[in-house]
Amino acid sequence: MRYLIYFFFTVMLGACTSIDDDFPVPQASTVPKFSVEVLDAEQKTLKFNNESIVPENAGSVTYTWSFGDGTTSTEESPEHQYENFGEYDVKLVLITSASGEIKNLTKDVAVLQPINIDFNLYYMDTDLLQIVGVGLTNVNKEVNGFGNGLAIDRSGAKIYYADDDNLQLKRMNLDGTETEILFEGLSGIGSVTLDVEAGKAYWTNRTDGTVQRANMDGSGAVETVLTGLSLPEGIVVHAGKMYVSDVDVPPVGENIYRANTNGSGLEVFVSGSWGYALGIDPVNERLYFGDQAIYDDPNDNRLKSVSLNDNSDIKTIASLEAIGANGSRSYGIAVNTDEGKVYWSDRDAKRIRSANFDGSDLETVLVAEGSPRGIALDF
Repeated sequence: MRYLIYFFFTVMLGACTSIDDDFPVPQASTVPKFSVEVLDAEQKTLKFNNESIVPENAGSVTYTWSFGDGTTSTEESPEHQYENFGEYDVKLVLITSASGEIKNLTKDVAVLQPINIDFNLYYMDTDLLQIVGVGLTNVNKEVNGFGNGLAIDRSGAKIYYADDDNLQLKRMNLDGTETEILFEGLSGIGSVTLDVEAGKAYWTNRTDGTVQRANMDGSGAVETVLTGLSLPEGIVVHAGKMYVSDVDVPPVGENIYRANTNGSGLEVFVSGSWGYALGIDPVNERLYFGDQAIYDDPNDNRLKSVSLNDNSDIKTIASLEAIGANGSRSYGIAVNTDEGKVYWSDRDAKRIRSANFDGSDLETVLVAEGSPRGIALDF
C-alpha cells in the first residue's frame, strides 16, 4: 500500500530588487514555507508542517490556513482530515505584527487513493508525458513524445514503449533508467506487444494499416508482417498467433483479427467489436478486449473476454462508462494471472480499474493525474 501526494505548483508573493551600494541592505523578510506529511493515507489525514522563516524583528506572527475544502485553521502546524480524495489548493497566510508584512504561499496538493497492490503497475500518462510506475516501486519517467503503447519484458526487466511524436520504439529499465531508442521512422506507431520467447517486438501502424515487428534488442530491420487493415490499434501475441483490433467505423474494420505471427492465415476472430486495447490470459487462454460498439449499440459499452479456443465463448466482465465527459476509452488491458485479475485504463475517466476474471470485485485501483493509456504489470 502506498499513498500519492503531488505538489503541482507553488506561488509565493514577494519582490527582489537589485541593491546599489548607495542604499542600505534591507533587513531579512518573512518567507512562508511548509511541507506536507501523511499521517493516515486511508483516512486522508495530513499534517502541514510550518517551516516559514520569520526574522526576529518581525514581531509576533498570525498564521491562517485554508485547506481548499472550505475549512481553515489558525494553528501553526495543523493536522487536517479531508472527507474526499482529490486535489486541493492549500494556502498559508502570514501576518507579522511589527514589520506589518502579509505573505502567502499556495500549494496544489492531490490526495489520492491508497494503491493496494503487491506488484508493480506501469502506465503511460499522455497528459503528463510520463511513464508512471506504482506499487512496490515508484517510477515517474518523463518521455519526450506522445505514445499509447506499453509492454513489459519481465524476465529481461525492460519496459518497451511507443513514441509516436518522434516515430520511435524505445525501451528502458523497470526503474526508468537507461532509455534506448531501438527503431526510428515508425509512422503511426500504436500498441506494442512482445513475443519474448522469439525475441520479437510487435506494434500496430495506424498510418499504413499494418502490423510490424523487429528484434527486441534493436538489431536488424523492421519487418511488415500484416497489411490490409484499416485502423489497427490493440495487439497481443500468444502461442504463435497474433490478435489485432481494427477500430475503423463500419462498414470497414471494427473487428478483432487473428493471424500467424508471420502474417499468414488472417481471419476475423471477433466481428463487430470496437476496442482500442487487447490483453491476454495465457493460463486460461482468454483474450480480453474493450467492446465500445457505440456505432451499433451505445449501451453495449463493455469489457469482455473470449476463449482463444472457441470464439463464440464471449463473456462480459464489466460495464464501461459511455464515451464522452468522464467516460471511458481503454488503451490498455493487462492480466495478472497470479491473482486472477484483469486491469484496464480509462482514458477520459483518468483511472485504472480491476476485476476478477468473472467480473466480481470490481474496483478503482488508482486515479491518475493525467490520461492513462497503455498499461503493463510486473508480478
